[in-house]
Amino acid sequence: MNAQEWIDRYVDAVGEALPVRERGDVEAEIRSLIQDELEARGADLESLDEQMVLSVLEQFGRPEALAARYHAPRALIGPALYPTFRIVTTVVLLVLTGVWIFGMAVDIGLERRTIGNPAGMLVDLIGGLFQTFGTLVFVFALIETLTRGKLAAETRQPAWEPRSLPKIEQSARVKVGELVVGIGFSLVAILVLNAYPQWISAIMIKDGQVTSLPLLSENFISFVPWLTLLWSLTIALNAYVLAQGRWRTLTRVLQMALSVFGLAILAWMLMSGPLLAWPALEPVAKLVVAIVFAVTGIDLLVQVYRLAMQQITGANTTGGTPSQAA
Repeated sequence: MNAQEWIDRYVDAVGEALPVRERGDVEAEIRSLIQDELEARGADLESLDEQMVLSVLEQFGRPEALAARYHAPRALIGPALYPTFRIVTTVVLLVLTGVWIFGMAVDIGLERRTIGNPAGMLVDLIGGLFQTFGTLVFVFALIETLTRGKLAAETRQPAWEPRSLPKIEQSARVKVGELVVGIGFSLVAILVLNAYPQWISAIMIKDGQVTSLPLLSENFISFVPWLTLLWSLTIALNAYVLAQGRWRTLTRVLQMALSVFGLAILAWMLMSGPLLAWPALEPVAKLVVAIVFAVTGIDLLVQVYRLAMQQITGANTTGGTPSQAA
């Protein structure tokens, strides 16, 4: 391991615990302070000793604790408790969504419920998610209020191993153009299919008269709410990743979850009735959906493989477990 890389990892970890707008200045200051300490110990900055660097980083303490000194807790949930809050919230909301989807599928399969009003069903789900999220925020805010001093003291404890710092994934840097195009496509698709579906029409000229005929079938229109949900979640994820400036393990997992959701919709479309109002063009429509399904599936497998390799590589590099490299 290059000694300089440990410094890069530490500075990056400090920045992760700070708001985006504050990261640049604080990261530069932390890097300067580390170099000053190394020089004070007589280190040659051109040829750093790994053990000395690790000793300095251990002296600086946990990245979260150092970040808290630059960004005093002004929120309901402080930096010491926030990582736990994020993990618990993500798991609970994902499990709740999965249980809701399973319950809907069972009710529809037993004919106890129909898909007559998918928008209403989605509103119920979103309402439940917001209510659960609010409850979690309240609980963790209460814990923060009651244990803030204790948590801060624990965060400052020196029982921390610098070798546990996760590897910086250069491949996780954001491709701004790609994300912006994805957001733009999703917005256009949502707008057209929900507000102006008549734009997707076939133009016929017969006996000098121009006639516009709807191209999409009623069966396809029934998928619009689900496609809208998928594209809306994609927009939210891409916007969040743009704000963060890089992909993280959690956002990659969420991206894969959206891919699975998209595959389910595409498979449903392939097995359902006609997608176009013109039977002659139906084979073409099914072929296009099948191609999109195959491309999405291959991309999902590539994402899973890359994430798994990153976790294994990170674990081997830090000498810890895959979870430490996340």
